[in-house]
Amino acid sequence: MKVTLLSAGPVDVNNNRMPRLGLVATLAAMVTIVVGAQAPAEEIPDIDLSLATIVVSGTIPVHVKAAEMLQEEVFKRTGIRLERSGEMPGPPQSAIVLRTMGGLPEGAPQPPGDVDIPAVPESYRIRADTSASQTPVVHLTGSDDRGLLFAVGRLLRLLGMSRGRLSLPKDTLLSSFPRYPIRGHELGYRHLSNTYDAWDLERYERYIRDLVVFGANTVVLIPSLEAQLKDSPHMGDTVCEMTQKLVQMVASYGLDVWLYLPLLEDIRESDVAEKSLGDRRALFEKCSAIHAVFVPGGDPGNTPPELLLPWLKELGRVLRESHPEARLWLSNEDFKTSWNDYLFAYLQREQPEWLTGVVFGTWTQVALREQRARIPARYPIVQYPDITHCIECQYPVPNWDRAFARTLGREPVNPRPGDTAHTCRLLTPLSKGFFTYSDGANDDVNKIVWTALGWDPETEVETVLHEYGRYFVGEEYGDAVAEGLLALERNWRGPLDANDDVEATLDRWHSLEKEIETGWRDRSHPPGTWRFQMGLFRACYDAYVRRRLILEEGLERKALEELRRAREVGVANAIRSARETLIEVDRQPPAPELRQRIEELGEGLFESIGLQLSVDRYGAKNWERGAVLDFLDEPLNDRVWLEMQFAEILAATEEGHRLDLLERIVNWEDPGPGGFYDDLGNSAKEPHLVREVEWESDPGFVESPQDEFIEIRPTRPWRLSWLDQAQTLYGTPLRMRYEGLDPGARYRLRVTYTGRFAPTLRLVADGNQEIHGPLPQPESPRPLEFEVLVEATRDGTLDLEWRLVDGRGIQVAEVWLVRHQEK
Repeated sequence: MKVTLLSAGPVDVNNNRMPRLGLVATLAAMVTIVVGAQAPAEEIPDIDLSLATIVVSGTIPVHVKAAEMLQEEVFKRTGIRLERSGEMPGPPQSAIVLRTMGGLPEGAPQPPGDVDIPAVPESYRIRADTSASQTPVVHLTGSDDRGLLFAVGRLLRLLGMSRGRLSLPKDTLLSSFPRYPIRGHELGYRHLSNTYDAWDLERYERYIRDLVVFGANTVVLIPSLEAQLKDSPHMGDTVCEMTQKLVQMVASYGLDVWLYLPLLEDIRESDVAEKSLGDRRALFEKCSAIHAVFVPGGDPGNTPPELLLPWLKELGRVLRESHPEARLWLSNEDFKTSWNDYLFAYLQREQPEWLTGVVFGTWTQVALREQRARIPARYPIVQYPDITHCIECQYPVPNWDRAFARTLGREPVNPRPGDTAHTCRLLTPLSKGFFTYSDGANDDVNKIVWTALGWDPETEVETVLHEYGRYFVGEEYGDAVAEGLLALERNWRGPLDANDDVEATLDRWHSLEKEIETGWRDRSHPPGTWRFQMGLFRACYDAYVRRRLILEEGLERKALEELRRAREVGVANAIRSARETLIEVDRQPPAPELRQRIEELGEGLFESIGLQLSVDRYGAKNWERGAVLDFLDEPLNDRVWLEMQFAEILAATEEGHRLDLLERIVNWEDPGPGGFYDDLGNSAKEPHLVREVEWESDPGFVESPQDEFIEIRPTRPWRLSWLDQAQTLYGTPLRMRYEGLDPGARYRLRVTYTGRFAPTLRLVADGNQEIHGPLPQPESPRPLEFEVLVEATRDGTLDLEWRLVDGRGIQVAEVWLVRHQEK
């Protein structure tokens, strides 16, 4: 016998050690085991299940749902419709037997007991029995109803499925259990979503099934207290109607239904507080099942905890009137320091029974590890990770090129399997699990990775992606899809113009497209069409942006060289030549065929899943909600800012003044002899920025600086260097360090302050020498100059530290350290 350990890891459920089991059961609880003959995998004969009967008891609703899911998902991929029965078929017909511990459908044989089922909720065993005395039987046994559902999901990932063929490796034997008890996703039917508002109930059910196949057990819905709200042109139902339908459907699978329900009313007035509870009572009574309600403390909502907590106690009472077992969760998102102190002290002192636990979400100012230490152990923490955004978010893309930030922006198609897996493994052990913050299908890969690692954190990312491609795109495409998704993530690493892998990634996806076109000729609309479309869309988009970037950067360099000839040819002539150079990208745009392909794929994604990649064409809520098609032609150089400067220069009447103004913009980044320039927010141009903690230890950039980008918006006449900044959050200082300075020289600082936080900052050198006191951010970006005391640079080094006086965080766009020149 050959035993392959597919996954292993510490056994810890709800922060408690597993009970001691027998030797075999202990192995089953700690690892997933597959047992087979010693022959190479390709030589192991497969079981033909194309004529199998699904044997299931018809009296348990979740079992029936599991059988339906198996039957229908197999049919989609193979065209084979398996029969369902409550009794075993006669020989020689094979069977797939669905049951939970202690119960078998009538006439079903007892499965061999090679591997026990772990004594953990939702665990399962899959056993293919091909002994000589029996017709092949595949036994799916769950420790409970959900365990059976997840056994069906795992079987679907194991099956060989192609047109007219359904098979399973002979001697398949595995046993598995989930590491974390909460594994969910927010699927809110609202216009802020880039996809979900365009879905009907059938489309939702298909997607929720997909998540269940990889182990999700929780769905978070976003209801409305307005009965007739229908705020999206894509909606067929009101939010209330769809919420009620979704609650019923999700519960029919035996999954947990959570409601995301912020407090937006001002409850300082007693009548308002009473009405707010009454409105929620009416909502709860309309829902057939509610397992938990989550109230965010902020974003949205801004109620001080001394008012919020008593109100929550009453909300819990109202909730239990119609749903006695429902749980109540609170997050401290956006809580200021004093509010967090109040909350933690209250929980320690009062130990309220009405609160189940605390949600760790975006903009929580206390790090997860500290929060766990300050909250009583009786209150579990569940994570609410933002997997849908790339900037202005909880887990931004590290070292992202500003060209992507300007075009793809905050909410693009964003497979980040490596980053996602790292963040999940790093932070989830401090919690009871997670439900992800998602506003559309753009983050589909990230959902699957979180789900799979929530079940087994030791699973390799490549394995998850292989199963993703195999199940959703086609059995034979598992490796190719996995490699393509990893390549898309590599596209986003470091300076884009130097990343030759972007073109290789496009070639990879084009090759896969040709293979799939051949393989799908007999399948009009296979299950994974839209997922493949999204990967190909991103590969094309990335390559197009890179080609534009290389062209536009080259044109800007050429234009600046022409401006440097102004003393020879005159300012007006130099500007005329520069303008002609900069508009060459309009006359001869790069890769028009590739651009057209991007538009076609965008239209296809809107038709297939309602993905809204444009405001005008596809009804996206606004430009930051995934409308990346609207920014395909966003300038990737400083052309817009230069045009503004040209107008100002040409308005001057004296040629000498014109030349001075022109030289200022041409030499913008030149700090002069012995000086230094940092374009903060541009990872390729910030060598003096101090990063105390590496990304691997701080993916949320709570303790270290990040590169932040101002969201895409209609082009404003700003330098690109002003549209991104180095940023720290929640009072963490921002530091820069210079070495190798001239001890005898005098220096001055030139600083550009800009960013969406508009903070008030204080700047000190060497820890105690004030360069400037509390200074609000200027209304419009402009460099400010400050003298540096000689004492600060006398040792040949200079340490700068920005300290937050007021605002959400520190943001600095540019810094020059200029050496005074002898006259």
